[in-house]
Amino acid sequence: MAGMQKNADTLGTVHLDRLARPVAVAAARKNPGRRRRTLGSIGKHAVLIALGVTFIFPLLWMILTSVKPLPQAVTFPPVWIPHPLDVPNYPQALSAEPFASYFFHTLYYCVTTVVGVLVSGSLVAYGFSRIKWPGRDTLFYVMVATMLLPFIVTLIPLFVLYKEIGWVGSYNPLIIPTFFGSSVFSTFLLRQFFMTIPETLSDAARIDGANEFVIFTRIILPLAKPALATIALFQFIYAWNDFLGPLIYLDKSSLYPISIGLSEFLGQYTTNWPWLMAASTVATLPMIALFFLTQKTFIQGITLTGTKG
Repeated sequence: MAGMQKNADTLGTVHLDRLARPVAVAAARKNPGRRRRTLGSIGKHAVLIALGVTFIFPLLWMILTSVKPLPQAVTFPPVWIPHPLDVPNYPQALSAEPFASYFFHTLYYCVTTVVGVLVSGSLVAYGFSRIKWPGRDTLFYVMVATMLLPFIVTLIPLFVLYKEIGWVGSYNPLIIPTFFGSSVFSTFLLRQFFMTIPETLSDAARIDGANEFVIFTRIILPLAKPALATIALFQFIYAWNDFLGPLIYLDKSSLYPISIGLSEFLGQYTTNWPWLMAASTVATLPMIALFFLTQKTFIQGITLTGTKG
């Protein structure tokens, strides 16, 4: 009897499934909104995949060219898959130029400017967001408006100024201004983030006798770690890729960062493209690794900035 009951239950379930299937299909046909959402999702993913392939193609081409023999790198039509793989291009390229010196100066430039931007940007942003004083908002808008000035407009006056005080030929014009609020974007981003922190925290600290410096260092900065990490990442990438600044102010090859060091591979008549691509790949890898290691903090800092709390 138990077996017959089990078989009957199974047959009943199968029968209900067969009856429910046409009903589900009919419901799907009657719900065109779901179909549109599905088609829209497929279209968005197709566009994103196409954009991803477009953006990754130059990186892939650089890596493939870095392991090609020189004749395959300059032939037309281009050779897509290198044969054989010329892996010795990497040690040969890295030994052809003083890459250890390039990396050292690049890290020095990146780390010092990151410290300068974090210190000056956070202090100025705190003054614009948490302290009330006459003309605060007007001066902030004037500061933001300076972002509209192209770098080329201030290039000659700044060069003349730095030459008069003897800074040309060193990293001083590139590093010291960052300690005095030269990065307007960093100040703007931190100011927007500081404004999301409730004022009640500062008021409670003032009631307990804390001054503005204590509030800034012990309350605001610990809560602003995502924004500070985002600013540090932006500045590090900018300094790592900066070409024009070092090119203008550095007059000795022994001081070159890696951005200018790569240009040493470009010859007047011929260029060893596999060596150049191998060196460029090595120079790009730290940035790729840095982004993947900090992408969570980066996205969090951008997401939280500007949301009023």
